[in-house]
Amino acid sequence: MSKIRVGIFADDLARSAMGTALVLRRLLGEFQKSHTPEIDVVLIHKSETEFPVEFKKFLKVVVPKIHTAKFSGFFSYLRFFVTTRERFDIIHIPRPALHPFFWLLKLLGKTKKIIVTFHGAPDDDSIPIFETAFTKFNRGLIKHWGKYWIDSAIADSKTGREQIVRYYKLRREKTEVIYPGVDSVYHSLSDQERIEAQKKLHHKYGVASPYVLCVSRLDPHKNVHRTIEAFVKAKGEANFPHELIIVGSKHEPVYSHLVEETVKRLQAEKFIKIIPFVEEIDLPCLYAASDFFIFASLSEGFGLPLVEAMASGIPAITSDRSCLPEIAGGAALLVDPYNIIKIAETIRTLASVRTEVRHAIAERGQKRASEFKWETTAQKTANLYRSVANT
Repeated sequence: MSKIRVGIFADDLARSAMGTALVLRRLLGEFQKSHTPEIDVVLIHKSETEFPVEFKKFLKVVVPKIHTAKFSGFFSYLRFFVTTRERFDIIHIPRPALHPFFWLLKLLGKTKKIIVTFHGAPDDDSIPIFETAFTKFNRGLIKHWGKYWIDSAIADSKTGREQIVRYYKLRREKTEVIYPGVDSVYHSLSDQERIEAQKKLHHKYGVASPYVLCVSRLDPHKNVHRTIEAFVKAKGEANFPHELIIVGSKHEPVYSHLVEETVKRLQAEKFIKIIPFVEEIDLPCLYAASDFFIFASLSEGFGLPLVEAMASGIPAITSDRSCLPEIAGGAALLVDPYNIIKIAETIRTLASVRTEVRHAIAERGQKRASEFKWETTAQKTANLYRSVANT
């Protein structure tokens, strides 16, 4: 059997603290374990991309940089599409930030097939999302032209598949659901480990226990401002001792400002902390040492923080919208993300119940999280490569 040559655009490996980058790293990590000897993975990247050490063994194709005052990446890749002598059976683009001329790879015979991973799509026009001129153009490109050059689309969830079929008008038979996994570093702690973790987090990040955790980038669809309002309301009514720790970098400037102003307006600076960045090595402890987790997002393709929290053995509150009920699988408490009163009631209840009640919810969450494995993600992706290459 001849080998299948798959070129994966890999510049995302240099993006830190992004879920899409993490998915790509874990996928490549599984491929590197040689479960797929008949598939040759080749990483395509700009010359300046910094690779994690563990991926040095992969075959690589470097895209030479064209030095221009603006749009260097655009022109560099355009020249590569036209002039490269490399040939692939499949090009895999790991997120739908497509170069406007990506289709040239297929038109000019550089690849036989193109696969794109979509991490969800806007659910409807009522949900606020962070948009730039590029993202607006890119979505329009896919809707009206790019979809005709895409041979298969990977969705992170069944709900995510419905999103991309509805929004991008992709044919359903061209879509495949492949769940991401969750890292084994996310697990529950013993009582002594929990005490040590809390000491470390207090010393390093100023996190005081007990606390409720929210891990979310500061973007409009993440709904962090309503989480803050609900937490302040719940704390005012029940006077529980917990702080709210929000781990999330600023992203969309206007919304990031709104989140900060919400904390100030509610005079909640003493018990709500926004931490822009936590080292990757400390994140598992931050999850597992919290009392519970809240992720009331309006729209997600998968919701990786929810799965990480459940795997960490802490009870979770999440949204009853988008893919989150699907991913929670009955193992988290669901709330209407627009209803601050209901979110507050659920926070108040979870903060006040007996420890054994929280443990029971957490155990269900761990069982559900154990179903998401990176090995399965890689196996299903490899199966898709085989299927697409042979059609």
